[in-house]
Amino acid sequence: MENSGCIPLCWSKGACIYAQHPLPKYDGQLAPAGPTESGMASSSYLEPSLNHSAAGGCGVKSRLGMPGGPGTSGSAGGLERPPTSMDRVLKIFHYFETNSEPSTWASNIRHGDATDVRGVIQKIAEIHKLRCVSSLGLRLTHLHSDALHWLHPDLGVSHIREKYEKQHPQEEWRYELRIRYFPKGYLSHFSEDKPSLNYLYHQVKSDYMQQTADRVDQDVALKLGCLEIRRFFREMPGNALDKKSNYELLEKDVGLRRFFPKSLLDSLKAKTLRKQIQQTFKQFANLNDEQSIHKFFEILFPIYPFDKECFKCALGSSWVISVELAIGPEEGISYLTDKGSTPTHLANFNQVQSIQYSALEEKDRKGMLQLNVAGAPEPLTVTTASLTTAENMADLIDGYCRLVSSVPHSFIVRVHKDGDRALPSIPKVSNHEKRMEKRMDGVRTRAVCVSETDDYAEIIDEEDTYTMPSTRDYEIQRECIELGRCIGEGQFGDVHQGVYISSDNPALSVAVKTCKNSTSDSVREKFLQEA
Repeated sequence: MENSGCIPLCWSKGACIYAQHPLPKYDGQLAPAGPTESGMASSSYLEPSLNHSAAGGCGVKSRLGMPGGPGTSGSAGGLERPPTSMDRVLKIFHYFETNSEPSTWASNIRHGDATDVRGVIQKIAEIHKLRCVSSLGLRLTHLHSDALHWLHPDLGVSHIREKYEKQHPQEEWRYELRIRYFPKGYLSHFSEDKPSLNYLYHQVKSDYMQQTADRVDQDVALKLGCLEIRRFFREMPGNALDKKSNYELLEKDVGLRRFFPKSLLDSLKAKTLRKQIQQTFKQFANLNDEQSIHKFFEILFPIYPFDKECFKCALGSSWVISVELAIGPEEGISYLTDKGSTPTHLANFNQVQSIQYSALEEKDRKGMLQLNVAGAPEPLTVTTASLTTAENMADLIDGYCRLVSSVPHSFIVRVHKDGDRALPSIPKVSNHEKRMEKRMDGVRTRAVCVSETDDYAEIIDEEDTYTMPSTRDYEIQRECIELGRCIGEGQFGDVHQGVYISSDNPALSVAVKTCKNSTSDSVREKFLQEA
């Protein structure tokens, strides 16, 4: 036991549960007797309910090679990485349960120039056997200001890092993988997908402990904390905490702060707190881990409706009607004029045909969101306090539209501003099949590991050796292109409808991809490679 590295919690029936924490010092007489040569029954050692198997879908490590291990020569998976490769490593925090502290759950992703957010999300979900990929979103938070940016799946990772790490150092940003887009009846849906249910539980529990726990009633805090004890120690006998020594070990060695908010622990005397925890725990003594999760959601939801997001904004292009816009699987898109009012339904996600957002031409930099809704005489217009809020709302609605329509393409139409994009060189039409073949090649991925505690997924571009052609016969005259409306946005710039006019084709409909004026030569080469 002295070398186990775990905390022994002694139950009245002689069993012992081990929690995965550094081994503390404690009174050895409180531990049950170990096996003896006289044939006495040995103690049973039961792990907390940490699911690390592929079937459980949580904490699965992809370790094709360990740095410093036999035959690796310090490289991950036996792959030699260039000295600057770590500059392309992105640490993404998640909610896959492991033996480490929840605040350290993360994966390291190595990305290429053309890797997009969608590829990163898919790789992490693949490693951890998570099926609800269409429900996942990537959130970027600035730790010092709490500014939030939801990153659209079509955005390139290199572009994101270049944009935000120019504003603040990399260590001030936190990338977090979250379930954001909830299907209708998601609890029933996730009950058939245990990894997704566990992921949602840890995400919601983390939000509750950080944002809401200190404001709930004592009875609610006690119930939610005891449900987590029940889930965490799933094999613990229902009357184990009745024994004072067991409770004291839980209190001192694991820590009650892991389960209960500080406000509750500070408000009650130690003896009163112990009695209330013991009594409350008995209510859930017979629940299994899945039942504990569902009960946790049932108690918490009236206080913290975690499946919807609300935004303070205004209907119309002015601040005349201030409302709170609620977006979620049951509400669709609704609004409330005050907290006590009944929500007014505006639209379902399957009615949304397109989404636009832009900054208003005002000094206070408000944002505007417009939704084209089927059957509506005019677009639904929402004014927000900032462009970032409009972007986050657009990403949320777009994610739900993709989810309910079961399509990968975005419903967001980017607003084009003159001078904001430079027209690229457009290949000849005869190269169309070659371009399509190159696009279908996609990217190849392989998983390696850089440490014993972090997953490492490497996403590498298929063609990293592209160079600019020495001749310029791939270009056509700008006058041959008639530029139409903006229909989307790619990694490098906007995409427009257009018409290509030539002697062979008087009016050929084409898609025109644009590239930002401020991009470097290497990015321009990548842009031409993709074209």
